[in-house]
Amino acid sequence: MNSLRQIFYFLLLFIAISLTILQPLSAESVPATAVKHDYTILDGAWQRTDGGYLITISDIQTDGRATVKYFNPNPIHIAQAAISTQKTLIKLFIQFQDKGYEGSTYNLYYYAEKDALVGFYYQAVMDKTFEVIFSRKTS
Repeated sequence: MNSLRQIFYFLLLFIAISLTILQPLSAESVPATAVKHDYTILDGAWQRTDGGYLITISDIQTDGRATVKYFNPNPIHIAQAAISTQKTLIKLFIQFQDKGYEGSTYNLYYYAEKDALVGFYYQAVMDKTFEVIFSRKTS
């Protein structure tokens, strides 16, 4: 079971990386007629698959504003968070402003078929980028 889970996460990560490399996502590339997504699909708690990192998302508005909290395991101050649409995916952007996290960011994309947030964590203090996956935490 554990090896199947690893294969699943590897394939999910491969797809996310392929989309990022082959089709760079930028606000300028989104057509004006882009389909509006229901951002409330992101409501809930999301656990990073490689550790105790947790994102909670609530009070989601149609314009992409939301209450976003991050724990590692204690709360980390978020300077900015926004939900948007890029290409056909829902994107969650988080920027931190806390000791040891100054300027660090998450750029995560929601994959409905896997109910997962997949993307990149930029650790600004170390100037390193990590590929990450968050799965929905169930009660």
